[in-house]
Amino acid sequence: MASIRESGENYLELILDIYREQGEVRSVDIARRLGVSRASVSKALGVLREAGMVEPAYYGKVVLTEEGMQRAAEVRGRHELLCRYLVDVLGVSREIAEADACRMEHVVSEEMIVRLREALDDPSDSK
Repeated sequence: MASIRESGENYLELILDIYREQGEVRSVDIARRLGVSRASVSKALGVLREAGMVEPAYYGKVVLTEEGMQRAAEVRGRHELLCRYLVDVLGVSREIAEADACRMEHVVSEEMIVRLREALDDPSDSK
């Protein structure tokens, strides 16, 4: 899979979330959610396009490639698993768990994800 940074993974995750909520994603939707300029979004999407994660935008629509969709789903899955562990097992508040999981999801090892799935009896596969 193409190498992208944490910020790129955050964009992929957000694009997936917006798509699931609205059925389509526009760059303006991303800018609003992140509180950044459309120029910043355009620059980030350019990096993701070069990495093969998003298709060229037509009429402002943002579409994940198959690889981008897979990567976004993996990041979202790690996030949800980490959140669940932090809240259900450690008793961390949902707000703090969301913030911490957002940072952790980019650096945890595959071994840790497997162990968390086992500990939580989660049959999901992160691959």
